[in-house]
Amino acid sequence: MLLIALASLLLVAYFFFPFMDGIILGTVFAYVGKPIRDLFPRKKRTGVLIAVLCIVIPIFLVLGLGMIEIANQIIILAKNQEAIRLALAAFTDQLSQDLTPWVKDLLAGGLENVAGILGPIAASIPVFHMGRVASLAIINFFISIPVCYFILLEGESLVSSLISMLGESEKQTCGKYIRRIDAILSGIFIGTIYTSILGSIISLAVFYAFGMPKPFALASIVFVAGMVPFFTSWVVIIPLSIYRYLSAGAEGAALFFIISSAFIYLPSELLIRPYLVASRSSLHPLLVMLSFLGGAMVGGIGGFFLAPALMGTIVGIYQVRREEMRPEGA
Repeated sequence: MLLIALASLLLVAYFFFPFMDGIILGTVFAYVGKPIRDLFPRKKRTGVLIAVLCIVIPIFLVLGLGMIEIANQIIILAKNQEAIRLALAAFTDQLSQDLTPWVKDLLAGGLENVAGILGPIAASIPVFHMGRVASLAIINFFISIPVCYFILLEGESLVSSLISMLGESEKQTCGKYIRRIDAILSGIFIGTIYTSILGSIISLAVFYAFGMPKPFALASIVFVAGMVPFFTSWVVIIPLSIYRYLSAGAEGAALFFIISSAFIYLPSELLIRPYLVASRSSLHPLLVMLSFLGGAMVGGIGGFFLAPALMGTIVGIYQVRREEMRPEGA
């Protein structure tokens, strides 16, 4: 019977494997939505529904529309390489009228090289494979919504029922490990997701106000960059400040940089992230960064969130074991 149960479990895992990203994403959304759900202790179902909507809607608007804009730009770049090169040449001629000749040549050559590199790369991307990956990502995103809902609604009772099958001493030990791991994962995911949502929504308003091209695509990059410590929104603010300098001069670039830093970077990175991630997860930011980046390179969307969860689990087990082995009064 044990072998049959293990074989059945492996078979179910095999069938669920294409939707693993959605299951992991739904679990992360559940962690993020838990504080919102707890605001409605007497109406749990209402709190769960509000939590799911508060998490899913902004992420869908920013990431969904942003990915659509990015995909359209890749297709346009692949189909109109020569036209884009001519447009870049005309753009550099227009912007560099007040520049010295060597700066003008350097700028024109740099943009020409970038277009020459990105064009063949975009053209070599298999369109059908891209469509399959995008379709699977959309399906996994929609799967994450009911997963998030039911974990918020019944996840704690499921864990309690599993713990109840253990002995009394094992219950206490297991509960101690679960509480520590839960606190670490809550700090990681709540801090990173809240930081990214706030930064991307504010950046969308700022980009619209300054007339930046493809604001949803830029906001989606801010969302993804904001989830990785040390990257944050600077990877978007600094290149856009340079673009603003070329199109509107030094005053326009300085104004954009100051406003973007004040409204996008400061609230999320100096207020939310230090309070939630550092104080609640007790993980070093370098470990968090390496976990997110390494997980994304190995496992895509699912690995992006699964690797920090595994790191948090290992750190939680280590912390509890160290406390148990510490002599009393030490």
